[in-house]
Amino acid sequence: MWKRTVMALLSFLILFGMWFVIEPVTVNACSCAELPSIEEQLERKTAIFTGKILSVTKPVKGKIWSSADPVKVLFEVKTVWKGELGSQTTVHTALSSESCGYEGFEVNKEYIVFTYGDPDRLETGLCEGNKTLASAKEELKALGTGYEPSKIIPHEIPLEISSINMEADNGYITIVFVSVIILITFILLILFLRRRRR
Repeated sequence: MWKRTVMALLSFLILFGMWFVIEPVTVNACSCAELPSIEEQLERKTAIFTGKILSVTKPVKGKIWSSADPVKVLFEVKTVWKGELGSQTTVHTALSSESCGYEGFEVNKEYIVFTYGDPDRLETGLCEGNKTLASAKEELKALGTGYEPSKIIPHEIPLEISSINMEADNGYITIVFVSVIILITFILLILFLRRRRR
């Protein structure tokens, strides 16, 4: 009975450890419908603007992560067609296109961006109509003349500090889990060997 119990616990710990170590497999689940007209976009979106990307901050990939984890994109806003935006604004999107995130954002490139959500937390995605400024001639023509952003720069938590803290937390959790698994396995193995000698 004792032997079976120990073997069952060891099997569970090994399986649990494998689950924790192996990276998750993402599944393609995003499907975009036809884009609405510019008139509909102006009605539905929270903010529409063009801007140059200053930084793209991705979450640190630990052993447990999701394709829906948020990415923060900081823009220098150039022209606005909808929304009250400062000279800089942050837009959030999902990490991967599997979760309808927009993966095309690159630092120092200019884009036209269509966002939804709360004005204090703008979001966008793969299906919203975002484009590089060079390929958005039709959209810019349909939108017409925009207006300049305000000169206010919203307060942001330093991106570098945020990324470092996330990386430290993920590393600490990994060390703790692996250490506990090794310790329990070692203790059970010793108990099993002692029991067997008797």
